[in-house]
Amino acid sequence: MKARIIFISILLISMRAMAQSVQEDDPVYVLDSVVVTQAAIGQVTPDRIGLITIAKGSKAVLKYGSQAANGVVYIETKPFARKRVNALLSRESPAYDSLLRKYGNDSSFFYIVNGQPITPTNETGLMTVDQKTFRSVRIISENEVQDKYQVMDKKAGVIITSTED
Repeated sequence: MKARIIFISILLISMRAMAQSVQEDDPVYVLDSVVVTQAAIGQVTPDRIGLITIAKGSKAVLKYGSQAANGVVYIETKPFARKRVNALLSRESPAYDSLLRKYGNDSSFFYIVNGQPITPTNETGLMTVDQKTFRSVRIISENEVQDKYQVMDKKAGVIITSTED
């Protein structure tokens, strides 16, 4: 009986050590600016993911500690990324901020990023705009959106210039 208890104890201890080593080898996961477990990431469906960025090195370790030695996986959902971009553009352009307040959200805007119209199938072009890559924003009228881009259901155009990082 003692041998069985010792064997089970050793087995449990070794299983716990293996589970901890797997966790220690994992990167840090950050979802919408909150550190989460890998299991939480699994709950996010692919169609809700707007942007994934991977960081490695000393900056990641400085920010998240030794658990980031295997990197940091940043994931932004589409709504979170959209809010981040809206906040950036509102800070940079009083005209954009005014339009956003007028319409309540950005669904009335037609975005063009680096000359590329943003559509539901290429939203990532908008979501990759951040403080580091942002260069300028220009608002165009509803008439110009209709004439130049043949888009009839938007109230304004937002032309964004950014750099590729």
